[in-house]
Amino acid sequence: MIRMAPDPKMLKIQLGIELRRLREEAECTAAEAAAVVGGTAPKISKIESGKQGVTAVEVEKLSALYDAPAKPRKYLIGLASQLPRRSPRRTTYRDAVPDWFQRFHALEYAATDMRIYEVEIVTGLLQTEAYARSTIEAWEPAADPRLVERQVQTRLQRQDVLTRRRNPLNLQVVLSEAALRRVQGDHELMREQLEHLIEATEKSNIEVRILPFDVPNRIAVASAATLIHLAEQQLSAVYLEDVLGATYLDSPEDFTRYSVVFERLRSAALPHQESREFIAKVAEAFS
Repeated sequence: MIRMAPDPKMLKIQLGIELRRLREEAECTAAEAAAVVGGTAPKISKIESGKQGVTAVEVEKLSALYDAPAKPRKYLIGLASQLPRRSPRRTTYRDAVPDWFQRFHALEYAATDMRIYEVEIVTGLLQTEAYARSTIEAWEPAADPRLVERQVQTRLQRQDVLTRRRNPLNLQVVLSEAALRRVQGDHELMREQLEHLIEATEKSNIEVRILPFDVPNRIAVASAATLIHLAEQQLSAVYLEDVLGATYLDSPEDFTRYSVVFERLRSAALPHQESREFIAKVAEAFS
């Protein structure tokens, strides 16, 4: 059964990530946080790792301690109020627009490893500012320019996970050749994007492999998928996105199945260095 509601497990993990980020920004200790909710430092640790739920009242008290701005404070209190009091029956949940993005952003921030397969587009973590703006404007042509700009800056800020000093994200990407050749914006924009892609792959924590059209007998996977792992939260999940929202598959069976598929795609794709050379040739075609 599929429920059009957020997954309680993902809610707890998101709340934990967001509350920890607020605590660290406020330079508060776990002991200070525990004092305002009448608990202990281990309780805060469990909340922040997503292993224990937190009530709306507790979130309100913690947000006040951390001097969180009104908007994120209200948002987090709302998330906490959605947590069920009892453990629900196992089912499949879907995050509806617009909440899906904020939840994924939090998980991405805390992730240690991500594996991404993209068919039509260069993945957001490796986009240039111009490419990001073009994709957003193409999707929402009537959007207010201020909204577009906020979305562009948010997408660029997400890329900090790749260069942060402490535990940078390990990223593996398999891109269909279609993502390189489908023109977004104009030829100059595409050339800059592909050159940026080559530059990004110089980092030791980033691997990009291209799956060319002419690879014989490869498996056909028509939609994008992201496999995400958060070590501290002990979470491994598959993130699937469509125009109506997003779904997380976190059962061991589902994650294993997608892992097998991803590795088959990665094996069929060009090795890392050959992929860099392939991207460079396509970039030259946009000159």
